[in-house]
Amino acid sequence: MKKILVPVDFSETSILAIKIAIKIANSLNSNVQLLHIKTSNKYMPDFAKDNIESVLAANANQNLTKIMEEHKDSYLVENGVFDVKIREGNVVREIRNQAHYNDSDLIVVGTHGMSGFEDRWLGSNAYRLISNAPCPVLAVRQNMQFDKAGKLLLPIQVEKVSRRIVPQVVSFAKMLNLDIVVCGITPKKRWKVPGRVNSYVSQVEKYIKKHSDLKAEYYMKDGLENPIELMELAHSKEVGIVALAVKKGINPFESIFNPFTNELLNISDLPIFAVPEKQ
Repeated sequence: MKKILVPVDFSETSILAIKIAIKIANSLNSNVQLLHIKTSNKYMPDFAKDNIESVLAANANQNLTKIMEEHKDSYLVENGVFDVKIREGNVVREIRNQAHYNDSDLIVVGTHGMSGFEDRWLGSNAYRLISNAPCPVLAVRQNMQFDKAGKLLLPIQVEKVSRRIVPQVVSFAKMLNLDIVVCGITPKKRWKVPGRVNSYVSQVEKYIKKHSDLKAEYYMKDGLENPIELMELAHSKEVGIVALAVKKGINPFESIFNPFTNELLNISDLPIFAVPEKQ
C-alpha cells in the first residue's frame, strides 16, 4: 500500500481520519494526501470557531495547509510524501477522480464528516462514496479506537460479493497484522440451501491458509439479518474492524435500495473496511 487518500472537510471526524491514515502510513511506509473539495456550501473549520479572521477568510488552502503542518511531525515515513490537494465540484465524483488519478490504494474517510461536504443524508453520502470508489475505503467515526483493532470480522453470506472481497481483506489484514474472524451468516428464508454458506466458509478458510499465515477463527451464525445484530456479533468476538462488501454502481438512488449498508455506516462504532465490487 503506497498511497493513502484522506478527504478533509475540517470536521473533527475528518481530523480523526487523518490521524488513522498517518498511523497506517507509518506502518506501511505509505504516502498520504489530504484532499478538500470546494463546494458552494459555506464551512467553518472546527479549529477556527474562535478565530474570526480565519472564518472570514474561509481559505480552504490555508486551512488545509494548517492541518498538514499540525500533523506532519507524526508522519514518520522516511522519504515519504505528505501533501495536500484541492479540487472543486461534486464531492463524490471528485474524491473518486482524485483517488483514480493518484492511484490511491486506500481512502480513509470520516463518515460523520461527510455531511459537512454536502447537505445530504450521511448514510447516502458515505455509501455513494464507497460504492463509487476505485479502491477500498476505511470509514471511521469520532471516538473510534483504531489502536485496538487486533481482529477483523469478515462476514460471509450467500451473495457472491461477500466472497469476492476476500483477497483484498486478507491483504489488508496481512499488512496490519490483524487476526481474521470469518463468520458464515445464513438467512432465515425458508428456501435456503442447507450447508451452502458452510461450504463458502470452507473455501475462504482454504484461501486464507494458502495465501497467509494469519490467525483465523471460523464461526456460523444463523438468521442474522440487520446491522445491529452484526455489530453485536462483532463485539461478542472482540473485533476492531468490520469488513464490508459494497456493490459498485453509479446509480445515485442505489443507496435507497441498500438499507443494510447505509444503516451499518450510520450505527457502527467500529471502523468499516469497505471494498467496492462490481455488480
